[in-house]
Amino acid sequence: MTDIDTKLLRSFLTVAAERSFSRAAARLGCAQATMSQRIGQLEGLIGLPLFQRNYHDVLLTPSGKDLVPQAQQVVDAHDGFVGFARRGQVEGSVRLGIAEDYVLPMLPQLLRVLQHRLPSVELSVVTGLSRQLCQQVDARSLDMAVVTLMTPIPTARKLAEPSLHWVAAPHFLLPFDSPWPVAFFPEGCAFRSAAERQLNIKGAPHRLALISASGQVIHAAVAAGLAMTVMAAGTVPSDLRVLQHPNLPELPSTCIQVVTRAHGMSAAMRALGDVVAELW
Repeated sequence: MTDIDTKLLRSFLTVAAERSFSRAAARLGCAQATMSQRIGQLEGLIGLPLFQRNYHDVLLTPSGKDLVPQAQQVVDAHDGFVGFARRGQVEGSVRLGIAEDYVLPMLPQLLRVLQHRLPSVELSVVTGLSRQLCQQVDARSLDMAVVTLMTPIPTARKLAEPSLHWVAAPHFLLPFDSPWPVAFFPEGCAFRSAAERQLNIKGAPHRLALISASGQVIHAAVAAGLAMTVMAAGTVPSDLRVLQHPNLPELPSTCIQVVTRAHGMSAAMRALGDVVAELW
């Protein structure tokens, strides 16, 4: 009978997620040559090629794609066993995505709680637009993600349904004789889509004063009075204010939710999801 070290399976899953031997090696703290040796050893043990290698990218073969969920189940089961054997201590790794809107208000508190309650959970965090994070979860490059979408996903864990607000600096005044300046994330942002839809319905003249994938850049621009933007209730920084004006179109609510990868959740994912829900 062939015994396969879970270290080989972790390496396989990491290369599949990163699509790079060098990035996978950096993430697991080993040399790139070691990572290549592990994948070669695993391919030798199962007798199948797992990756198509070229200069620019590393792609899963059809056999590799079929084995990803199975390998994930084995690794999750191993981590669950170790946690059970160690008197219920949760162990494992989780690749978590957080929507750019919630990184600053959420991440520091989340990391503090994890240090005390889940010290054996290895967390990797990726930030981005909600729709992109959902795609990464579907592609299994992320295990779970905290996202904001206008409609709930049936399989997701709903956290809250806050209303959206127009937000600006305290000294910002809505111009009367020129298009309204707005600062948004790139296309694909649910907040931007909702805001632009309402502006167009109302026929409100507006211009894109800033587009950035960085929440910090948008915050800085809005705080400087360059533009107004859209934020969810409960996330407005103290140096900004909710903008009240009769000409501004009313905005809908959004849905904050946790989406998870298919083929089951590990004990570490469930524990992390519970912590995220408690923090909301």
